[in-house]
Amino acid sequence: MNIAVCLRAPPPGPEGDAIARGDGPALAHALDLAAGHKLTAVLGGTSMEEGPLRLALGMNVERAVRVAADDLAAADFHTIGQVLAIGLRRIGADLILTGVRSDDEGLGAAPAAIARHLGAAYVAAVEEIAIVDERHVEVVARGGGRKRRLSVKLPAVLTVATLRPMQVRPRDPTRPLPPIEVIPLGDPESTVVRRRTELLGRPEPASRGVQTVNSLAALVAALDRG
Repeated sequence: MNIAVCLRAPPPGPEGDAIARGDGPALAHALDLAAGHKLTAVLGGTSMEEGPLRLALGMNVERAVRVAADDLAAADFHTIGQVLAIGLRRIGADLILTGVRSDDEGLGAAPAAIARHLGAAYVAAVEEIAIVDERHVEVVARGGGRKRRLSVKLPAVLTVATLRPMQVRPRDPTRPLPPIEVIPLGDPESTVVRRRTELLGRPEPASRGVQTVNSLAALVAALDRG
């Protein structure tokens, strides 16, 4: 199973390259689940914002990917979701963990946007995660004052709400950190403006004609056509 944890670029200030506070629970759960699976840390930003990825690699996260994007600090959650979905789709992520807080004041809109662009299930406020098999996980999520145990089919995006001790295996100091991979937004196969392709997961020519529709039924039919 390919597990990915989404990290945010660090804010300017004394925290420097620290893992963002809201991302800690997601990284802790990802490290706990990593045994026997592939674990990748993903971040959207510039080369000057790779600090959290380097820290994750130092915690034995085996792969780090940066989606090259400028000024995401000023981007809305739709854009953040599209940018991160590009990287997650490229690495073939099955289970995506994020922090509850993102650039939307903790509303969970950015993780929901990631799920939308991937066509993945989305569950918020997850407190426990257990891998059932390669296509399913079982989670305990809190909502409306209740806890619910859910079986979730992958791919899925989960926002993690509770902190747990990080299961960090000491990294061999003689072994260098793997390089951080970079995915450019300019790749014609993964552009943020092709929303129909991203939602339906179908191939689409780089250039298409314009079609006018006059009803919701006609719009649905047009979108459903290959």
